[in-house]
Amino acid sequence: MNKKIIALLTILVLVSGCAATEEAPALDTSLYDGKPVDSLSNDTPPQNEVEAIKRGDAALSSGNYDLALYEYIRSLAFEDAVMKDKSLYNIGRIHHARGNTPLAEKAYLMAVEENPNNEQVLEQLGVLYTKSGDVAQGEAYFYRAINADQVRLGKNISLKPQDENIDVQIRGLTVDYKSPIMAYTGLGVIYDVDKKHELAQAFYQKALQVNPASLKTLINTGYSFYMSGDYATARRYTMSALEKDPNNEKALNNLALVYLGRGEVKRALNVFQQQMDAPEALNNVGYFLMLQGKPEEAIPYLEQAIDKKPTYYSVANENLQRALEMVRESKIVVAQTGE
Repeated sequence: MNKKIIALLTILVLVSGCAATEEAPALDTSLYDGKPVDSLSNDTPPQNEVEAIKRGDAALSSGNYDLALYEYIRSLAFEDAVMKDKSLYNIGRIHHARGNTPLAEKAYLMAVEENPNNEQVLEQLGVLYTKSGDVAQGEAYFYRAINADQVRLGKNISLKPQDENIDVQIRGLTVDYKSPIMAYTGLGVIYDVDKKHELAQAFYQKALQVNPASLKTLINTGYSFYMSGDYATARRYTMSALEKDPNNEKALNNLALVYLGRGEVKRALNVFQQQMDAPEALNNVGYFLMLQGKPEEAIPYLEQAIDKKPTYYSVANENLQRALEMVRESKIVVAQTGE
């Protein structure tokens, strides 16, 4: 064979070999957690970031989460990628939904490095940290999500928890249907737990502006007003929630608490009985009356709970003993103080 032809063939082989090695960019497998990659797809590799993301979106829509992860991770490998924060957000959401908190956190934090103002990622970090018990960290990310959303909406507002008249500033925030509703609701819950109910309610109102039909926000708002003693407003929001989901256990429970707060014990009992048997409903009425500092009123209901199902209701017996002890302690205090 002619030496020139041999040399030319050698060059072609080398070139084609280089092309094969450069065909697929290196993947960050540290973000993957699923079945072996080789079993996911025999398709030719995506040619660019957009194609990889489209493949990931399609896999996600069809419920193939391992393949979705793989495709989103492939989208990150392109040097000219410009949507890394969005892909990392999707990767984090998949891991988050699966309960893999460490990988979800890693993906979210990488997304924030790519885009510090991605309000969706910041919001999810707030959810992740509050659910894991790091409330301070969660609160900080919820604020960052809200402030990033104001940037998206073209507003020059930076909300801080230590701001004076923060409730007024909250009311001045701009929102739309894309705003981070979980950040507003999450801060509401945090402030309710801290017994700062007016501040909590200001955040809930913003969440309802984002989505007036949010069942979770309606329930939380009603409960916040219950805790602050505004039973009329609490009932209004709770009833709005029940209009959307008449059998919602949490909303029914809150409605019963509202009736107890208003002294409408029979109505509270009727609501409890919609979701549980009579002994349990009677015990609940007695228990919550005790919590409201009304042990004498609680005793008859606890006794009825025991009479209806004595073998089942050991908890009612415990609550009855506690109520009787509260009454005795109250009488001792009266005898000693004369009040």
